[in-house]
Amino acid sequence: MFVRNLLSRSFAIAALAVPLLASSTSGSALPRPAPGAPEEPSWLGAAIEGQSICVGSTVASAGELGDVLYYRSAPGERGEISVGYYAFFSEERPWGNNWLTWTVLPALAVDLVYTHGLFFGPGIQRVAYGKGDVEGFRIIYSVGEDGRLAVERGVADRGDHSEVQLDRADLLSVDPARPTVYSRWWSHQLGGQGAAPGDLVTRRCYGAGAIRPLPPDVALDFRLDRRAGPARVVPAAALLAQPAAPRQRDQDLAFRPSVAL
Repeated sequence: MFVRNLLSRSFAIAALAVPLLASSTSGSALPRPAPGAPEEPSWLGAAIEGQSICVGSTVASAGELGDVLYYRSAPGERGEISVGYYAFFSEERPWGNNWLTWTVLPALAVDLVYTHGLFFGPGIQRVAYGKGDVEGFRIIYSVGEDGRLAVERGVADRGDHSEVQLDRADLLSVDPARPTVYSRWWSHQLGGQGAAPGDLVTRRCYGAGAIRPLPPDVALDFRLDRRAGPARVVPAAALLAQPAAPRQRDQDLAFRPSVAL
């Protein structure tokens, strides 16, 4: 009887303590920008880095969103530019304003196995994908004769990790001036649809200085060759190489008049 009561009390304490631990995490699993001034971008890089992008969520969930949104880009054959963005979260845990937390036991079970190995060592998420949590999305832009980018469509993940196509209306439904991707799930996938202004409980916007080319060391450190699939605009192995400056042909292609996609 004594052992049973002790186990019961220990379980109750754990169920109450885990959400508190989730809310007190540091951002140690986030990439840190290299010190010093970044290299002067090409005209295309400047256009991409000057295009404000917002990342948000309709539910409160664990994990700190990083200070930098990294990207890789690739030109299309019809004048469009495909930009893959990488959003870094410090962790992926089931605690927050969601049904898993409300019911306690499901969230505790997921946290014990998926996030942690029974409170000790890495869980399935860390072993399979690497540290932190990285979510990828892709936005396709048309390019005007003046070199300005115009949002056409996008791609992101749903909560079940399946890809979802986002049209222009999806990307601009929250803010018509700035494309916004957002999550409806504790696990941060950014393929949410149907939100209106005011529906997001968190939203962070990135602009010049906070949108940067993806460095090879970050790609390797976070194993981006095997995660954040919707952001991939180059072969997986190429993510681990330094981005090349746009070729002259690509620059000429991008300055063609905008075309319907």
